[in-house]
Amino acid sequence: MEVLVVTTLFVIIFGMVALYSQASQVRSDLNSQVAIFVSYARLQQSEAAAGKSNGSFGVHLESNSYVLFEGSVYDPNNTANDSTVLPPTLAIQNISLNGGGTDFIFTPPHGETNHYGTLDFYSTSLDKTITITLTSLGTLDY
Repeated sequence: MEVLVVTTLFVIIFGMVALYSQASQVRSDLNSQVAIFVSYARLQQSEAAAGKSNGSFGVHLESNSYVLFEGSVYDPNNTANDSTVLPPTLAIQNISLNGGGTDFIFTPPHGETNHYGTLDFYSTSLDKTITITLTSLGTLDY
């Protein structure tokens, strides 16, 4: 009888630790993916502000990925595009940019954008959302 009680307690404790560990990993994925996305977007803004290639730099958003691109229009066939696919537990949603669409473009000489607005990174596992705000000056906050 005592062995059964100890075994049952062990299984319950082990199960709780496993669930907590998994939730912690998903929470970490959400936070790190948002930080990486914002870093890449800030890099695009810096490239435009620095006048690299005398052109614009942008980010194209999809529900499960985003693409860094150079130019004033996103071209999905451009081999210079840099695409990042999100983990399957994360999604980009509620994209609300000035002028509509799913692209925001930073223009020289100051790295500003006409495509300011908000977007959400959403964790399906945690049912948690992090909102990212893009201002007309090209700054990103979350």
